[in-house]
Amino acid sequence: MRIENQMPRHNERGIALVLALFLVSALSVLGASLMFLAQTETNASMNYRMMSQVRYAAESGVQKASNFVLDPAFLTPADTAALLGVNCNRNVSPVTCLQAGVQNPVVLSATAAMPSNYPIAAVQTAFNAAGQGTMAAGNSTLTYNSYATLMGLQQFDAYGGGTSVTATWQLTGTGGLVGYSKAVVEILALGETPKVSASSYAAFSTANTCAAMAFHGNVTIDSYDSSIGPPTGAGNSTTATGGDVGTNGNLDIQGSVSVEGNLYSPRTGVGTCTQGNVSALSEIGSAQVTGSIIKLPAEVQFPAPVFSTIPPTSTVTVNAALLAGTPAAACSALGLTLVTNCLVNAATKTITVDGHGLDVTLPSVSIASGYIVVFVGHAGPAANVNVNSLSGSGEIQIQANMGATNLNESVVLKVAGKNPDGTDMAAPFDLSTMSWKQNATVNAANKFDASAVQIVYGGPGTISMKGNDQSAVTIYAPNAAFTLQGTPDIYGSILAKTILSAGNADIHYDRRLKRDFYVVGHPIMGTFNWKRF
Repeated sequence: MRIENQMPRHNERGIALVLALFLVSALSVLGASLMFLAQTETNASMNYRMMSQVRYAAESGVQKASNFVLDPAFLTPADTAALLGVNCNRNVSPVTCLQAGVQNPVVLSATAAMPSNYPIAAVQTAFNAAGQGTMAAGNSTLTYNSYATLMGLQQFDAYGGGTSVTATWQLTGTGGLVGYSKAVVEILALGETPKVSASSYAAFSTANTCAAMAFHGNVTIDSYDSSIGPPTGAGNSTTATGGDVGTNGNLDIQGSVSVEGNLYSPRTGVGTCTQGNVSALSEIGSAQVTGSIIKLPAEVQFPAPVFSTIPPTSTVTVNAALLAGTPAAACSALGLTLVTNCLVNAATKTITVDGHGLDVTLPSVSIASGYIVVFVGHAGPAANVNVNSLSGSGEIQIQANMGATNLNESVVLKVAGKNPDGTDMAAPFDLSTMSWKQNATVNAANKFDASAVQIVYGGPGTISMKGNDQSAVTIYAPNAAFTLQGTPDIYGSILAKTILSAGNADIHYDRRLKRDFYVVGHPIMGTFNWKRF
């Protein structure tokens, strides 16, 4: 009999069920994880959407605040007087004003979280209405509010007349979502109306058209610095750079033109200019811009000058008939007083206008051939000559010396250019047929300081110059058409709506002008930062 080894057998029934349960559990956990992941992604997307919406709402608050405080009409004389008064201190940042016996920062507010401390209640009310609101975003409602803190305030005498104020504001905008108290974004930004140089270029045209600035012929544009030395001879400060030009439109150069500097324009491209496609530069012949074409972020706006005195619109002709009478009568016809601010020399056919440091006012003056009108400057503040217009075929002389052996003397010709009915004259300053001379430019000690003679005009008429002598002059006429004829060079700066050089006159920019004359610049925004989210 054979006996076999038999191993005990185990019952394996039910193991499949256990494995199935483990597998179902694992799949359940995986499914739950996928569900939680999908829910997390959904919540993240919703949170991002909510954050983006309230951020845009906060930016709306900043924009509403900037629209208010950067409006050129905002800082009225009453506002300025209050902010510059004895109860406010603009020598600190933020600017403070006295409130309940304490100097607190000046704040315009449209939110209860930040009390307003602006010295004029009506302005507080207007800002509160403008600086907050709601907007729809799909099925949701967004809210925004804002407040503005005055960080700096500067008052200065603007070029062309009048007093201007520049301000820097820190703007805070808060955005929220109705029904979600924790959905809040706060944004900070800076807004300012800057103080900028009125004469930063050798030539600048404010028009945004083709050939807004045109130089045709044999023209070189370079620069010098009269605070260092004259443009020629001993101490020569001329450089083949710095002759920058600018325009809101197109520079058209033809012939042998060399712009020894950069071209500034909001336009782009070099080539043909058309009304529908205004290019930055058009070149024909050997004309060139030796520097770069630098794109301006926007068109540059220059304010029109403000005149405190309005000259009469009558016309007086300086001729034989005027000088045939008594000197007192000739002066009286011009609205002047003999000796006090007027001298007559019948032998040399000359009338000298000398305010002795005080302003003088003239009607429209026409100078006949062979006759001379002399304008005299004096040390100290510029001698303002308020004149309605200048024209004729005679001669204008400027006696305004600026140099080492002379006290600072300057003459400012403020041209009104009005017809008797109040409309603008077509040509209020026409020297195209006259002789224009300055003793300042022939004085051996003179440095050709272009601030010695200033021509300021705010109207849309034409200014024409053609002389037989070199001129050191600063021209500020942002709305006028300027035409330069002949061959005498211009030392200084030209600002006009359009500029046309039809002759061979070079332009030499006096770099010191960047530090002499200022106007209020275009309001700008910047420095966006998230403060809270």
